[in-house]
Amino acid sequence: MKKIFFIFIIFPLFSVAQQQQDKPAQPLDSIIISGYGKHQSPEITPKTIHIIPLEPQQLKAVESIDDVLKLIPGIDIRTRGSKGVQSDISIRGGNFDQVLILLNGIPVQNPQTGHHALDLPVDFSMLDHIEILEGASAYSYGINAYSGTINLVTKNTEQQEAHSRLTAGQYGYLKTDLDLSHRLDKISVYNGFSYQKSNGYLPHDSIDNTDFYAIKDFVHVRYHGKIPLELQAGYHQKDFGAYSFYTSRFPWQYEITHGYYAALQSRLGKKIQWRPSLSYRLHYDEFQLFRESFYPYSNGYFIKDRDTAQYAPGIYYRGHNYHKTQNLSARLHISSEGKNTSNHLDITWENYRIWSNRLGKTLNPPVIVSQAIQYNYSDSRNIATVKANRSHRFGKFSAGAGLNLMISDAYKTQATGGFFIQYHPSHWSHYLNISSANRLPTFTDLYYSGPAHTGYPGLQPETAVTYEAGSKFFKENCFVSLSVFGRDARHTIDWIKYNVNDKWQARNLTRLTTYGMEINFRKKFKDKFIRDMSLGYAYLNMQKEKNTGFYSKYALDYLKHKIVIDISHRFLFDSNIHWTALYKDRNGNYLEYKNGQYQSMAYKPYFITHLKWNKQINNTRLGLSIENLFDTEYRDLSYVKMPGRWVLVEISYKIK
Repeated sequence: MKKIFFIFIIFPLFSVAQQQQDKPAQPLDSIIISGYGKHQSPEITPKTIHIIPLEPQQLKAVESIDDVLKLIPGIDIRTRGSKGVQSDISIRGGNFDQVLILLNGIPVQNPQTGHHALDLPVDFSMLDHIEILEGASAYSYGINAYSGTINLVTKNTEQQEAHSRLTAGQYGYLKTDLDLSHRLDKISVYNGFSYQKSNGYLPHDSIDNTDFYAIKDFVHVRYHGKIPLELQAGYHQKDFGAYSFYTSRFPWQYEITHGYYAALQSRLGKKIQWRPSLSYRLHYDEFQLFRESFYPYSNGYFIKDRDTAQYAPGIYYRGHNYHKTQNLSARLHISSEGKNTSNHLDITWENYRIWSNRLGKTLNPPVIVSQAIQYNYSDSRNIATVKANRSHRFGKFSAGAGLNLMISDAYKTQATGGFFIQYHPSHWSHYLNISSANRLPTFTDLYYSGPAHTGYPGLQPETAVTYEAGSKFFKENCFVSLSVFGRDARHTIDWIKYNVNDKWQARNLTRLTTYGMEINFRKKFKDKFIRDMSLGYAYLNMQKEKNTGFYSKYALDYLKHKIVIDISHRFLFDSNIHWTALYKDRNGNYLEYKNGQYQSMAYKPYFITHLKWNKQINNTRLGLSIENLFDTEYRDLSYVKMPGRWVLVEISYKIK
């Protein structure tokens, strides 16, 4: 079966690339990326990079940012629930803490845990495009750019424009998106709002703890004067039933998060550009191991009927976990670009702080917020980074190198860096890059202690060296890429246990070696039945240095094989149908709690298909989505059961 899929992917790539030499073409979308040396098109960037325009994505069966990211072969999205409620992002086998998330070029990672990486004030309807850079890129983006970087770029329209979208469907699902863009003299304003809710997708199971509610509001103001300014601000709130979130032993888990974000940027100079920025982020997290709406609090206990919430017989659940995190950063980016050279210097200071009743060092006196919320623990870290890189073009050759220096009050000073060489004749690009990276432990890694998990304050930063070689072919309406890569990681942080009934423990593992390959192909057709298509395949293999005999919660249950098939074609009455098919084959086992004990279960490979029909009528678009068309039963993250077939209808309206 795997050989059939492999042939199915490989054969069209090279046959279509060969045919392309003689056929007339329709140009592919062309977007200039930023943040990696000199601004350049993705086709000639010396890494595996994906630029995803969001307008075409709305024609597919997607409802969230993580739905869009699922369509990239090298990305593994492991969702807890549905419709972007909460997802872990993995790139090339790295875990959810090893991916750096940027919002309009500004890092927005959560120091508490990477589980909240996408807990942001923007929805996919508010984005212009997404930039994805696979592999380590510390000398461009700094710490935590360990296995990849994702930059979410919001809409930047200067037109007077309004857009609304309504989606409704099974399981009480409802989503509304509202966009407004306005320009008045030298000031332009964009405002996006999103509301989303569902009653839960397991109505016939004994436990349907999968309901959710979410709102997001984001504003981007630009002043186009002599000293240009950009102000971004946003708010988000999310409440959801976290069915078997951390452990299947306690299925009635619930989580409530909300947060605020603000950033101020400017851009000065011409030959030498100065780009200062300030950003601030505040995030609140309340985690309920026993959902209070099902286990009401009474006289010091949480009780449902005659069932008192207990970790074990006689050990009672006393209260929820409360966390508050704060990110504050200041950055100065200096760059100069000539005809054949590009120079960048970036100086950043960041402060991360947490207040919690679980995570951190003892706080004396404690911070009392309310009768229920008291922060007994706190911790903070200050980090300064200096990044410098330079690239130069010599005819059809390019080369570049960079260095990143991290200075921290909590860890030893560390240096990472890398270089690339590239040859780019007409319609081709061949490259080799080597880069090192590091990742700091989160506050959860260091301090969390619960009924099933124990952190370790002695954790040290992860380090890795990544190697990649690849080739790209691009000619107007056709693009093909092939890359092979490897990562030599040391001190990898993972949650492990040696016996099934032990607690999960955070530890720096021994050496972890990863290697793999990725193939991507996309093509647009002019005046054909098929409008466009893309195919992708990713292979991954990961090995420990020693067979230590432990269960791994995150590091070793990676995707061995992933295939993505994406096809759009014409339909009746000038409408459009979009098919998306995913095949996933995951390594490793997971632990499921059955009959009073944990049992080791193997991940099963699966093939899942999504379908969406669209019809454009003037400024109105109608849509019908059928997600998981064949009602496949599957799991992406251990014991969390994913939705079956889900039917949605959509109507959107745009005014310019």
